[in-house]
Amino acid sequence: MAEYDSDSAGSNAEEAKVRGQYGDLTLKLKGWYKEDIKKVSEWRKQAREDYEFYSGEQWSQEDMNVLRDQRRPAMVFNRVAPLVNAVVGSEINNRREVQYIPREVGDAQANEVLTSAGEWFRDQTGAEDEESDAFEDAVICGMGWTDTRLDFEEDPDGAPKVTRLDPLRMAWDCTAVKPNLEDAQRLWYVDEKPYSEIKEMFPGVAPELLHAGWAKILGNDPTEPHDQDEADKYTGTQNEYADGGYSKKMCTLVECRWFEKVPYFRGPSLDQMGMPTGEPREYNEQQIKLIRTKLPDFPAVRQYKKVVKRAFIGAEVLAEPDQPLVPPGMFGWECVTGYRDKMKGLFYGVVRTTKDPQRWSNKFFSQVMFLLNSQSKGGLLVERGAFDDDRQAEESWAKTEAFTYLKNGALSGANPRVKEKPTAQFPAGFFTLFQESKEAISQVTGLSPEFVGTREVDQAGVLEYQRRQSSLNLLASLFNSLRRYRKRQGKVMLYLIQNYLSDGRLVRILGDDKAQYVPLTKDSVSNVQYDIIVDDAPTSPNEKEKVWGILQTMLPMLKDLMTPEILMEVLPYTPLPASFVDKLKKKAQEAAAQPKPPSPEEQKMAMEQQKAEMEMVGKQADLQMKQAENQMDIEMKGIDLMIKQQEAQLDAAIATQKAQADMSRIAMQERQNAIKQQNANSRRASAAD
Repeated sequence: MAEYDSDSAGSNAEEAKVRGQYGDLTLKLKGWYKEDIKKVSEWRKQAREDYEFYSGEQWSQEDMNVLRDQRRPAMVFNRVAPLVNAVVGSEINNRREVQYIPREVGDAQANEVLTSAGEWFRDQTGAEDEESDAFEDAVICGMGWTDTRLDFEEDPDGAPKVTRLDPLRMAWDCTAVKPNLEDAQRLWYVDEKPYSEIKEMFPGVAPELLHAGWAKILGNDPTEPHDQDEADKYTGTQNEYADGGYSKKMCTLVECRWFEKVPYFRGPSLDQMGMPTGEPREYNEQQIKLIRTKLPDFPAVRQYKKVVKRAFIGAEVLAEPDQPLVPPGMFGWECVTGYRDKMKGLFYGVVRTTKDPQRWSNKFFSQVMFLLNSQSKGGLLVERGAFDDDRQAEESWAKTEAFTYLKNGALSGANPRVKEKPTAQFPAGFFTLFQESKEAISQVTGLSPEFVGTREVDQAGVLEYQRRQSSLNLLASLFNSLRRYRKRQGKVMLYLIQNYLSDGRLVRILGDDKAQYVPLTKDSVSNVQYDIIVDDAPTSPNEKEKVWGILQTMLPMLKDLMTPEILMEVLPYTPLPASFVDKLKKKAQEAAAQPKPPSPEEQKMAMEQQKAEMEMVGKQADLQMKQAENQMDIEMKGIDLMIKQQEAQLDAAIATQKAQADMSRIAMQERQNAIKQQNANSRRASAAD
């Protein structure tokens, strides 16, 4: 305790406060656990035996002691594991996906971004593998668990996590009876962690309060002896240093999640002026009191809602209960249940019905080996004193290469002193029962050897397929529980994506021909209500396979009647994935909106009509060309005439101009002659003067 005192020095007041702070809640939770663990302990006993049978540990300790005393072999031919692996393999090969379809007026189309975000959520954490492990638990022991959450230690913005939980660590409401425990009001997880890790989780709590030893005592956990006095004291031997670090002393911690009804008021919203509007919203009691001081007649109805609370319990409740990040009305821990024992109210898997046939088969194998070993050489009828050495005779009689010495005359005479015992025969019908024991597992489970893949016979593929499908019909309740689980787990993912992961991180969307990254924002995954659809797998175990088998025999007869409209009606009944069927229907609708291509007869008539039209157009073109040529000839003739007229006019103008020039020249000449005469007259007059 010295190291505890040194670690907790200066915090005694805080530790004392924690010790008595949650006393009433501790008593209530421990009382619930005491009620629930009675049924859970009974289930755990059967579940551990189921896991042992699956692993090949199929002999009880009492039977092993008897066989060891009789020196008989303990034979185990494990037929349970292949059966379980076949069922789990069917789930792995037929995995499904979750789609989110918003509830809006108009066509129902899946939200591409949100659906891709769900696929990204599952890819980041390997959810398919974790869910397959949980389904394997359900097949073996009747219950498989997963936890869907955000890890803020790995990523400060929240890293998606889907992890498988150990069913033997879980406890549940003893009054829950519905598949997947959908009506449970509380769940428990009893974990074991190193003391140092739990001390980091609750640094202000006294060390002796961290260990929940009462949980192991109430659960009658047979895996490890437990000292209640040491659990109450929980002294510091586990905190000693070893090899430079804490030793691996484990501390038990119980986590409880339960529902509480919380009251609230529902009324209209208030505008900026403080007046009621038509949009409803939620109010607490203090808000209603404040509003009614100003609006005494404010309409508000008192209602209740489920709120999940979480508490960690050691010797007592270690901290103030909080609320995990889960949608309303859900725990975040989701369960896949198997078959239900309606008398005891417990769930069980496929292994339970195989135990007695497997034990029977193992005992027959052990008996056969014992008989074969003990009858390899029969016993002897011997008179005393027939052997030289009785011990040497006992050791060498069963060895074919050894000598066994008898006294002289022991074998001679009419009555020899040594005589072999008659060899014991197998009882009548022994091998019939032996064969029946091997086939009993298939008979009690209803799962045929064709389903497991161990039948080696020549038979038609259709017959083998039908036998496999009949086995899947027997497993329909298991796969239906898995489908219900996927819907609930998809709801948890939807809540986390909408409220905590819509921070702009990139999400890959796979298209028909390429992939693209889009930011995950509040606008792209708006907080509207969504329908969660679990898409069918290509070979899912449902009635579609049977209907499709019937349709295959009918399709050749309906070949002449098969139109695109009828084909679209047939597609939903095929084993094709629902998403692929939706794509085909969408393509068909788009094709129907486009003009229909003509038939060959219509194409031939259209071509003949087009040819006639082209011939008529050619004739019209020829006529128009001839008319154009005639018109051009007429126009050319007119142009020639105009040219000739213009030439004549030009010639006439030229002649006129020439005549005028001649007349001007003559006039000019006459004027010159007149001037010359006048000048001559002037000279004559001057001369006369």
